[in-house]
Amino acid sequence: MSTGGTESTAKFAGLAVAGLALLLCLPCLLCTGLGGAAVSTPEDTTGATGHQLREGAPVPGAYLAWVLRAGNLCPEIGPAEIAAQIDLESSWNPNAYADSGEVPAKGIAQFTDATWASWGRDYDGDGTNSAYDPEDAILAQGLLMCDLVAWAKNLVAAGRLRGDLLDLAWAAYYAGRGGVESAGGVPAAGPAHDYPGQIRTRLARYAADTAGPGGAGWRLPVPAGAYTLSSGFGPRWGTFHYGQDFAAPAGTPVYAAAAGVVIESDCTSPYCDRPGGLNVPGCGWTVAINHGDGLVTRYCHLRVTRVTPGQRLAPGEVIGQVGSTGNSDGAHLHFEVHRGGDVWPTEANAIDPIQFLRSVGVAV
Repeated sequence: MSTGGTESTAKFAGLAVAGLALLLCLPCLLCTGLGGAAVSTPEDTTGATGHQLREGAPVPGAYLAWVLRAGNLCPEIGPAEIAAQIDLESSWNPNAYADSGEVPAKGIAQFTDATWASWGRDYDGDGTNSAYDPEDAILAQGLLMCDLVAWAKNLVAAGRLRGDLLDLAWAAYYAGRGGVESAGGVPAAGPAHDYPGQIRTRLARYAADTAGPGGAGWRLPVPAGAYTLSSGFGPRWGTFHYGQDFAAPAGTPVYAAAAGVVIESDCTSPYCDRPGGLNVPGCGWTVAINHGDGLVTRYCHLRVTRVTPGQRLAPGEVIGQVGSTGNSDGAHLHFEVHRGGDVWPTEANAIDPIQFLRSVGVAV
């Protein structure tokens, strides 16, 4: 539900410069017609995270050209992000209507009247300017999302927000910028907290690639059929277990779960030249990989590592072997997934690895 422009901060002091620039460019964008060339992306795509549509993505044919246009307005928002968000908002229903008792949301992208007054326009030139006009609404969604990303980027740089840029932008699309800013990031609970994750779950249906430099998808961190799931993510033995354990024989290869850059490859325990034990602190031989998009994976208790910090990895590249170093009582891989915008993983931004892998299409 788009309340991105209705928060109490008076429409965040008017339209941001980025949004105005995009609006001013729309006449030239639309002059190509539906059969024209796709909208060009900005020349500087450093840090671009948007995903293209995969072959066979379930986008209704009538809306495909507009999804592609909306997903090429800024590097962070790709057509797959646009499509996954529409899937969540309306399931592609151009006549969708939702009334939570506060502000009704309308159309395929679920705009409120106030937000539509700022972002809505007859983008397809058919004489109708309406949130119920799907072409108008899809492009308005792209414009608003790009502006929200620019807003989030500025506040993260200023130290006023923390978190992944897309998650912040999505949360603000749902609940308004004021709510995100007052929380210092994505709210800790409630619908605005859940909204980004629900879009990311749907992203696997639409994206040609799900994460990582070079457009690589995700895979299991150990060979299929060579493991047994043991301790899972959640409370365990009076504490909290921040990963998923894959029990496997010592020496089993451990793979990079997606393309990325190694940010850690070292011994995090007092010793790693032999198996550890329950009284030994730390993760033993540990590897952490930054995949971009605010995602980091961490691999613990390895017997040996094969990578060094700064090394770029392809998906499925061997990074080490299953072992039992550090705080471990048997051979297994302790696998963590972290999402939160910070490059270095912390317990606070750990998420359930099994749920995440399934959300990006990996059978576990």
